[in-house]
Amino acid sequence: MKMKKKLASVLTVIMLACSLPWQAQAAAPIVSNKPHKAPVATPPAVSVAQPVKAVPEPAAVKSDTAAKPAAEVKAPKQAKPEKKQKKAAAKKSKKNKEKQSKVQVQQSNWRLKVAQQKLQVLGFSDERPSGRMTEATGSALKSFQKQHKLKADGELNDATYHKLTWEAFAKEGIPKVKGKEIVSRAAKYKGVPYVFGGTTPKGFDCSGYVQHVFKDCKAKLPRLADEQALQGIFVTQKQLRPGDLVFFTTYAAGASHVGIYAGDGQFWSASSSKGVILSSLKDDYWKQRYYGARRVLITNGEVYK
Repeated sequence: MKMKKKLASVLTVIMLACSLPWQAQAAAPIVSNKPHKAPVATPPAVSVAQPVKAVPEPAAVKSDTAAKPAAEVKAPKQAKPEKKQKKAAAKKSKKNKEKQSKVQVQQSNWRLKVAQQKLQVLGFSDERPSGRMTEATGSALKSFQKQHKLKADGELNDATYHKLTWEAFAKEGIPKVKGKEIVSRAAKYKGVPYVFGGTTPKGFDCSGYVQHVFKDCKAKLPRLADEQALQGIFVTQKQLRPGDLVFFTTYAAGASHVGIYAGDGQFWSASSSKGVILSSLKDDYWKQRYYGARRVLITNGEVYK
């Protein structure tokens, strides 16, 4: 009996001893069979306990900018091109002003040269025309101004210039012949065909026709239109009187067509398409090609600006 109790207690102890490892294993965490490594310390910045901060927007912009070429980084600065454009525009404007001033000087020199020629014609000077204001020219201008009751300052102002050109024209122009006489003679050749180089009633070109009409009235004119355009004095359309010459630019630059003003905005000329015909200055064709007008008859009177 005692032996049975001892055996039973021994068995109980054995069973308890066998069950302990299993209980310990169940209570302990599951561990890998691989060798255990010491845990690696992680920095606090990426600790799971601390929230991860979002990367600020400027940082992203900087990183993108750094990746771009230097030319792209400087692209937003557009002030320099604008400054260059302004400098170029200012430089161009300065050149234009200098060019205009040179043209004005050239024109004034040409005008002075014409005035010196007129002073010679009128006997106020024997100086060779140069286009430069000299003491002799100033003295001659003063003498002319005193004679014609102008301000005697020796300067070539508009009033002095217009009076000079008229007085010289009155001495050199076509005298006695009246404008109505010229217009009447011009009308007699109506319908005469156009002939290039023609100077007779069998056929006229424009300047040959004008020369022939004036010749009929015992007045002389050069043969060609561009030469006739240098005769007499300049007049505007408002100042036109019958017998004045009107010029147009047609087949060549400058005065390449000429006619005789008839009054009421009309003129006689030898046209290449219809021969001698009366036309209007208001016609689109002639209006677009009008070049200027000259007064060659003294009887048509002085021109006032």
